Amino acid sequence: MRRLHCFLVGTAAWAAFGGPVCAFNFTSLQALLQQEHIATVEQLLAVLPEAQRSHYTLMFESRSLQGASIDNPRVILFGPDGRFILTFNGSPDQPGFSSVETMEFDGYTKTFRLRELQFPDPGRGGTPIVLSEPNPTRCTRCHGSPAQPVWDTMPLWPGAYGERYRAALSPEERAGLSAFLAKQPTHPRYRYLLDAQRLSDPGVFRASAPSVYSGRVAEPPNAELAADLARLQSQAIARQLAAQPLFPAYQYALLGAVDSGCGPLADFYPAALWRGEHHAFERFVTETEVANARQAQLKGARGHGGGARMAPVSVSTVNAWVPLRFVAEMALGIPTRAWTLALESGTYDFTAPPLPTQPLRDALLAEMSARDPMMFDLVSYASAWGAARYCAYLQRRSIAALSARQNTAQVMAASPHAAAAGGGGQGASLHTADVALPVPVEAAATLSPMAALVRPAALQMCVNCHETGTAPSLPFSDPARLTHELQARPAAHGVLLDEILFRLSAAAGPRRMPLGTNLPDEERRALERYFTALAASSR
Repeated sequence: MRRLHCFLVGTAAWAAFGGPVCAFNFTSLQALLQQEHIATVEQLLAVLPEAQRSHYTLMFESRSLQGASIDNPRVILFGPDGRFILTFNGSPDQPGFSSVETMEFDGYTKTFRLRELQFPDPGRGGTPIVLSEPNPTRCTRCHGSPAQPVWDTMPLWPGAYGERYRAALSPEERAGLSAFLAKQPTHPRYRYLLDAQRLSDPGVFRASAPSVYSGRVAEPPNAELAADLARLQSQAIARQLAAQPLFPAYQYALLGAVDSGCGPLADFYPAALWRGEHHAFERFVTETEVANARQAQLKGARGHGGGARMAPVSVSTVNAWVPLRFVAEMALGIPTRAWTLALESGTYDFTAPPLPTQPLRDALLAEMSARDPMMFDLVSYASAWGAARYCAYLQRRSIAALSARQNTAQVMAASPHAAAAGGGGQGASLHTADVALPVPVEAAATLSPMAALVRPAALQMCVNCHETGTAPSLPFSDPARLTHELQARPAAHGVLLDEILFRLSAAAGPRRMPLGTNLPDEERRALERYFTALAASSR
């Protein structure tokens, strides 16, 4: 019966995500409680799926509602992918002994749900288990709202066995873990942990030279959990970004910021706009470094609680997410303090174990695919040999989108509606190089950016070739038709806009347009601005 129920629930819940056939979640847990007439934590642990009981880490110090100690650690069962986590401890003398805490990642909404299951005290038969509502205040005091996981960051997890990433256990850890493993097979709760004795192998926490040489290195439990949570948190962050009204304008800059190999953030902004941003960006970088240095000190101090277990570990302040966070905070208005898994608040440490993919990039691509189906095709070029094409596409689309936004802001600033609006009322904030202008929603919806476009003189050269049969037919003299085709017509380098921008650039070599004409750089830039603004006016 349990296998059948697990199959049905798992198939219904996770088929859309390509997950395992039998993925355990909170619905599965509720079914077990009812079908198996479970009344104690021990009974629940006995019927959990093997996959859930095979992946875990042990906390000998805990700041959570559940206590922990060297001989009775708090257990974090995180399953095969971290999507559903259960925690419990092992002594009646510890806080939270009668409870099981859970965290579930909702793959549809990309949010985390925390719950507490309060079991009756021993001897009080017939008392029902109390299930909390999702994300109760007791949980969100630490996990925030919306709820986020808290699990420290590489390379140090103070209070968890295997505190230092791929390092030998301290003498205190070795002694405590040895005592725990001695009693684990007969302990009322810990005996349900599968393959616990493997933790006695030093290679679980610190890879041996032969395993490194052969490439068969498995991540230690703490890093395995960190990697799972980093993947899920990336999906939650991408959904939060995509939900913002200004995401379409900044999505290419955000994606370029994640792919640090695509160059500095300035390459994704129009030059005039970046001139008004770069000083703020420099301050942002400095503030991040200060916050992360403070976090490193606090985290190192936590590693000394209860004796000199370890020397302080310096956490790198180099943070590849600084450009992404800058766009999120300054352009989209999203605070990013809750993004990190770090236990300390007010820090921006996103250090994660090495992963075969870039989870945040993948999550952003998934959010962008509905707006720009070309992205999934182009990301295949984001390898060593195709990175230039991929990055150039992001840069062009970002500059086009932000240029159009800047042009619209300037037009709105000069319009009678904007002048009459002053600073009051509800409106959309259109960011220019120097100031964020309040713009009435009604005006923003009715004003056509196309009306502000000035036709470059060099455009006539395009008309003379492409509307006379000399070159492939393109409606350069018809802005309405051209606007549609710039975004929709497929071409060798993406859509028509990408092809035109490429053919106007020096990268096109002998195929550079206009053919046989040495067009001045200013006239080329005028054409580029015209086409990018025209394309953006259709969005």
